[in-house]
Amino acid sequence: MNEPELLARFLLVRHGESQVMVDGVVGGMKTCTGLSDLGRRQAAALHDRFAAGAEAPIDVVFASPMPRARETTDIVLPALGDGLEVQTHPELEEFRLGEADGLTWEAVREEYGPTFARTSHPHRPLIPGGDSRAGFRHRIATALSEITEDNRGATIFVGCHGGVVNAAMSQAFELSVGHPVVDLPTIVTSITELEHRFDSSHGHRWLLRRYNDSVHLHGSDLDPRGEQ
Repeated sequence: MNEPELLARFLLVRHGESQVMVDGVVGGMKTCTGLSDLGRRQAAALHDRFAAGAEAPIDVVFASPMPRARETTDIVLPALGDGLEVQTHPELEEFRLGEADGLTWEAVREEYGPTFARTSHPHRPLIPGGDSRAGFRHRIATALSEITEDNRGATIFVGCHGGVVNAAMSQAFELSVGHPVVDLPTIVTSITELEHRFDSSHGHRWLLRRYNDSVHLHGSDLDPRGEQ
């Protein structure tokens, strides 16, 4: 039996704590200002993890265009290997919440609460001007497919968002957009490793190697979960 071909290995890395997380507001492209001071320290801890040689060599680096993801990626970049540059993919942006960008989450719940049920109407935008669940899932799947096609066989670092990790996991597990929502509480600066493989018997397949690996934060004041 032929060994499955590795099409791409993705290290999906959620950004560090952002300033909009601290402020409790929806951080879209208009509002996001990057990381908080704690978020920068968390990203630095991830940098040190890669610098210590604890991870496989990285071939390609991508990032979401949102400041919090790009800043995280820029902090880690010097530890990923000589000569690497960050490529920004516009479709790796977090779930777009349209006209709610910049509102507090309390205001969003008050204004859009009845239409903010994620389990209903998967093809309808949650907020006017924003993504639908189905549209977001399709956007992320298409972006990862494009990156795979352009970087066959590569190990790819992707600085992104919790929503992007959720969408990628839904793709890997072939969950339909009508499936009840599975919330994956992705930890800041954690690594989720997914392999995209192909073999003649089973076609395209996704293999989950690890999810939410945040060992670089454990036992420190950087861990958002507190003492373990």
